[in-house]
Amino acid sequence: MNRKQPLGKPDQRDLNENLAATNGLAHMIQECRKLFRIPEEMSRCRNSYQEQALIPLKLEELGGSSGGDGGAGGPMGCRTYLQDSLDALLKEAKDKFKGYDSCSTPELAELAYKKVHDGSPLRLWKASVEVPAGPEEVLTRVLREQGRWDEDLMESRVVETLGDRTEVYQYTRNTMAPHPTRDHLVLRTWVTDLPKGACALVCTSVDHDGAALLGVRANVLTSRYFIEPCSSNKSRLTHISRVDCRGRFPEWYNKLYGHLCASEVVRIRQSFTTQMDK
Repeated sequence: MNRKQPLGKPDQRDLNENLAATNGLAHMIQECRKLFRIPEEMSRCRNSYQEQALIPLKLEELGGSSGGDGGAGGPMGCRTYLQDSLDALLKEAKDKFKGYDSCSTPELAELAYKKVHDGSPLRLWKASVEVPAGPEEVLTRVLREQGRWDEDLMESRVVETLGDRTEVYQYTRNTMAPHPTRDHLVLRTWVTDLPKGACALVCTSVDHDGAALLGVRANVLTSRYFIEPCSSNKSRLTHISRVDCRGRFPEWYNKLYGHLCASEVVRIRQSFTTQMDK
């Protein structure tokens, strides 16, 4: 505040401060892979607020069996668990997804959220977009063609088939360094014979002995897709998501995760528009 007014020539003190800031930023860029690396001893810690609650259940605890019982719906307990998830999704769709608070996003999609009162601070996010394809075609793209819209997908496989439309599915996604690869292991089921030609897919994390850990395992608390026709060869895709990616603060989920959900449905749509352009 006591400095003299500038006379057209930068003050030497200002020049020194600018140079120090520039050198500091250059050093951070050069050492970006080390800057946010977690020490080895902390990577083995299991005391986070997320690790203590909402842990994925084993397939056996849901009524599944490693033997693959067959049948259209899979084992009884597993089928009941998934049916409850489907019923919850269909009820929301029937009620036009009321109860969500809309928020703006730079993505060309609709985005909203609502709080879930179950002890976890994570919000439930809803992202919607229109896709130039029929519902079953969109469902197939989400189920079997993840690599066409998920640019971070590294590998994926069906770990166990529990029925015609029920399976345990594993996929790994790359993340920007120094964050580790994230592994997802989910139990999922889908339907294609809903009223008005709609389709639905529900997923949730599960623990399965047949799937080795391939990185930091994310906890998919909720992942639901509802796809309904909205005009000739067009569908409205709605994705409801609540995922603990591990290693993030609640503020990150509140400020950023929803926009990633919006970006995902936009990429699914773009996978069809790019196909049409070709």
